[in-house]
Amino acid sequence: MLMVTGANGNLAGHVLANLRALVGPAGFVAGTRDPTTAFARELAASGVQVRRADFDEPSTLTAAFEGVEAALIISTYAPNSVRPRQNLNAIESAKHAGVRRLVYTSFAGAGPSALADHSVQVHWPTEQALMASGMDYTILRHALYADIMVGDLEETLSTGVLRRAGGSAPCAFIARDDLGLSAATVLARPGHENRIYTETMERPLAGEQICALMSEVFGRPIRYEAVPAQDWPAYMTEHWGVPAELSKSSLGTMRAIESGEFDIATGDYEAITGRKPKTMRQFLERIAALRGSG
Repeated sequence: MLMVTGANGNLAGHVLANLRALVGPAGFVAGTRDPTTAFARELAASGVQVRRADFDEPSTLTAAFEGVEAALIISTYAPNSVRPRQNLNAIESAKHAGVRRLVYTSFAGAGPSALADHSVQVHWPTEQALMASGMDYTILRHALYADIMVGDLEETLSTGVLRRAGGSAPCAFIARDDLGLSAATVLARPGHENRIYTETMERPLAGEQICALMSEVFGRPIRYEAVPAQDWPAYMTEHWGVPAELSKSSLGTMRAIESGEFDIATGDYEAITGRKPKTMRQFLERIAALRGSG
């Protein structure tokens, strides 16, 4: 039996959809803090076993991992001061329940000297705990979601301006639904034990390049306006309503982009899935098609 935690989240939704195709609804468990949501109820109605799995309550994790051979651990969106303990709760509970392999969603460049706060405070210590757990592991270090470039698409299209941090430095991106396929593949197929992958599109892109693609795909001029890294947390809170405690952790990530830390490209996604990741143009074209049909 396989398991995916954080089942109500966007990434998990893509993973679960791909697992349904790979192993069928009876082959995996969906773990979530809240099994009463509409999505969780839909999963249960479709034949997927849904279990309560709250990273803040280890007792729920012990029961959730029962009979599970391999599990995907998706880190929560809690503050960085809380997430390491949550992840350790999941790792320790999985080991106690007899889980043989854990897959973890980490972040590109995770390490003790990374500029991104969550890489240093959350992902690196979690990776180290996985390696020391005695279980087999697979670490999936994700580039930035391409999806964050279209989170405020209607505003971008109406104003003709894409406002993002990062300056002129190229940055690695990848579509979240692509990551759903690769995570499901790693979870369901052998051969990925004790590996670390960094998943990116085929090439990094700077803000100006993304705006050029958006202009072509959406048929209207869009220019890039750089938001200084130090101003980005306040921008997220004021324009997107992100709680200040969470948005402040983005400062290190934005500084990492500006410094060129994410100017990387790998073939790891293709190595896992046997197919190339969507390019940024293909990603944007899909968004345009969905928008047109909505």
